[in-house]
Amino acid sequence: MDPRVAPLAEMLRLNNRLFLNCLADFPDKKAQARPSDSTNCAAFIAAHLVDSRYYLLSALGAKEASPLKGAEGGFNNIAKVSSYPTLAEIGSAWTAVGKSLGQRLDGLTAQQLDAKLDSGLPVESKSLLGVLIFLVQHEGYHLGQLALLRKHAGLPAMAYS
Repeated sequence: MDPRVAPLAEMLRLNNRLFLNCLADFPDKKAQARPSDSTNCAAFIAAHLVDSRYYLLSALGAKEASPLKGAEGGFNNIAKVSSYPTLAEIGSAWTAVGKSLGQRLDGLTAQQLDAKLDSGLPVESKSLLGVLIFLVQHEGYHLGQLALLRKHAGLPAMAYS
C-alpha cells in the first residue's frame, strides 16, 4: 500500500465500525424522521454515505454501483428521495462497499494516486489522492451528524467499541 494511503485506509476501517455503531438499534421510522424541514434525517445521511463510498470505488476503477434505491440520481439531494431503504439494507451495502474499497486501496500505485481527476470536489489537489482525502473527511463530517441524530432520536451515544 502506498504510504500516503495507509492512514486514510485506517480511518476508513475505523469509519466502517463507527457507521454501523451509529445505526445500531436505530428504528427505521425514527431514522427516516427529519428533526426539521431544514435538517436531513439519519436514513438519508446513511444512504448518502453509502453512495459516496460507491462513488469513491468508481473513482478507483471498480464497476460496482450502489445497490440502494429510492432517490433520483442517488442520495445526494433529500428533495429527490421517494423512499428509503431499511437501515439493515443500508448497513449491508456499507459492509459490502467497505470490503471492496479496502481491496482497491491495497493495490493503488503512486501513479494512480497522482493521476489528475476532475471530480468537482472542493479540494486543491485535483488527483485521485485528493478525492480520497476529501471523501475520508466527508465521512467524518457525516458520521458526526449520524451520532447527533442518534441522540436526538433518544438513543444512547454512538459507541467507539
